[in-house]
Amino acid sequence: MKVSVCTLGCKVNHYETQVLRRLLSGRGAEFVPFGTPCDLSIVHSCAVTEESARKTRQMMRRARRASPEGIVAVIGCLAQVEPGSLAEADIILGNRDKSSLLSLVDTFSAERKPVVHVPDILKYRTFEPMTVSQDERVRATVKIQDGCCNFCAYCIIPFARGPIRSKELTDAVSEVETLVKNGYKEIVLTGIHLDSYGREHGRFSLLDLLERLDEIPGLERIRLGSTEPVMVTAETVERFKKLKHLCHHFNLSLQSGCTATLKRMRRRYTAEQYAEGVALLCEAFPDLSLSTDIIVGFPGETEAEFAETFAFAEKIGFSKINVFPFSPRRGTAAWDFPDPVDPAVKKERCRRLLDLSSRMEQRFCERYVGQTLPVLFESFRGGKAFGSAPNFLSVEVDSNICLIGKILPVRIVSAEKGLCRGDLQKSEKCGII
Repeated sequence: MKVSVCTLGCKVNHYETQVLRRLLSGRGAEFVPFGTPCDLSIVHSCAVTEESARKTRQMMRRARRASPEGIVAVIGCLAQVEPGSLAEADIILGNRDKSSLLSLVDTFSAERKPVVHVPDILKYRTFEPMTVSQDERVRATVKIQDGCCNFCAYCIIPFARGPIRSKELTDAVSEVETLVKNGYKEIVLTGIHLDSYGREHGRFSLLDLLERLDEIPGLERIRLGSTEPVMVTAETVERFKKLKHLCHHFNLSLQSGCTATLKRMRRRYTAEQYAEGVALLCEAFPDLSLSTDIIVGFPGETEAEFAETFAFAEKIGFSKINVFPFSPRRGTAAWDFPDPVDPAVKKERCRRLLDLSSRMEQRFCERYVGQTLPVLFESFRGGKAFGSAPNFLSVEVDSNICLIGKILPVRIVSAEKGLCRGDLQKSEKCGII
């Protein structure tokens, strides 16, 4: 059976795709590029914005054009919240029982009738068992948490993913141990609301897991996915400081630097509280790399409120800002909020924040010129090796050998447009003595 897969959206989706690929491989599947003729096309959907929903439907139609007689399956978030918009698919599978995809394929093959499996995700309280032992990437992603109970005004995810559910701590440790034995040096912990890990159990927390992982022999880096500012307290930072392998790169979600806007968004912190958390991290980690996400043009955002956000971001000094224009999402509280921001104004505000982000990213990179950093190499092409430092700095070196998967010392010699160039230093690991 020839299978093609298109994965849209977050790291959680990409992790779940790895799980499905392993299951399909066990059935003898041969994977081919998406959009080429095959027996089964899988679109792992995203529903965060109306644009991501449109993109999912576009990929579904592309799969159908490429393989008119093949099976088209749409799974994930859009399948969960808007199954009716995916009528062209043969199989619609929501965010529960994803491992049942193989049996659904068998059912469709036997009956040639559309198959829809979308359980009520809001009723589930247990984490669906999933593990990986391999990853397509050099750094392995491990999903440890699912669901969110915050119900921010702009966000559909609680309806797409359900309430918080966590992988058992011992299961998470075991999965990471297996990945390390298989050669992975860096692990990225991911979840829908990572900070909530273990909260529903009351027996363990994200910090407990980090401390256990920190002791695994051979694991050199532990990286966190996106986190919330409310998790950054004096106590958590003190425990962070004791971890030997935690990467000092945090993507601390902001969304707005204006407290009035945050309140309309139904976020659970103020700009002042965010700044206090950043101050704790800066004091603890002189090499801190701090990226963030900001939504521009939320309903009611005045020019003065945007100016607050801009000034706040400039003051914090992020290493990078991921900027998103507000996109009304059907099914959320903000769908019909009054005072929408003109699209042209949103576009201009996005441009200004992206310009700021580029300047801050360049300044951040320039700080490391002349320093030697350990770089995990992830790709190799045209006589150049590309990788990242623990602080997520992107690094390029000249090399006549493939360095993928190695962590090697690199002296940074220049920085331009968010990319650092460097020279490999003496190291037995790469045959340079």
